[in-house]
Amino acid sequence: MDRYKAFPVTWGRVATVLRTMAERGVDSVHLTGGEPTIHPRFVQVCALAKKLGMRTSIGTIGTMLSREDFARKALPVLDEALFSLHGPDAATHDPLAGRDGSFERVTRAIETCVRLDPDFGAFVNTVVTRRNVDQLPDTVALADRLGARLIVVSNTTPEGGGLDHYSDLAVPLTRLAEVLPVAAARAERAVVRFFAVPLCVLGDRWTLSNDLHWDPRVTVEWQDQPGKVVFDGIYSWDPGRNRVQTETCEPCERKGVCFGVFDRYVALWGDSELRPLNPIR
Repeated sequence: MDRYKAFPVTWGRVATVLRTMAERGVDSVHLTGGEPTIHPRFVQVCALAKKLGMRTSIGTIGTMLSREDFARKALPVLDEALFSLHGPDAATHDPLAGRDGSFERVTRAIETCVRLDPDFGAFVNTVVTRRNVDQLPDTVALADRLGARLIVVSNTTPEGGGLDHYSDLAVPLTRLAEVLPVAAARAERAVVRFFAVPLCVLGDRWTLSNDLHWDPRVTVEWQDQPGKVVFDGIYSWDPGRNRVQTETCEPCERKGVCFGVFDRYVALWGDSELRPLNPIR
């Protein structure tokens, strides 16, 4: 992303995108970053989206929403926040987040938003890696206690830094099959979804796959074009993200709704851990 630092995401660019998408019938906007709340026009952006009839959501590590004064300004024009929480304690979360104090800030942000607005959509995303998989059930339990309504457990995706270190981060499918059902059971109130996990790995919990709960979207961001960069949209019609079905998937009765396993995972370790659900005979 370093090459895009010379091209700021200005108020004008964002406002144009919001108005264009509203005219096309888009009814929800999810703002990401980096950290979207540190943008100087963040509250104004959310207010415009609400004025255009959109539901507003952000992905955040809680940097600004941990401050009550800021949260009071933002919540009236913000419907949901997907907080990044990667462990049940600072010792697990902070190294994965890459900054000391991150665990304290994100948990305080969740608590603050839920306290100020009990109807606020406080959601949690946790990326499961070899470094936090053993603590995943406790992470889910913590998110549930903090008041999260939805907990998304995301499998390590071979993109960006995740691709650079994929062989060190990706959790074996057999280990995911052991821990994910246990983690799901630790949520007493929140809905749990599993992102980018083959349905067969979830076993009896296969209906919790995010493959079954996903909407088409357009992602607007800086992109390279010959001789220039442009602020443009990429349309996504499914949650595939470089996932494939292999020959092992052929007899599975769920193959029509499952997007399979990451191609990078298959290249490194094969597909012998896949177990087709109710094989078609």
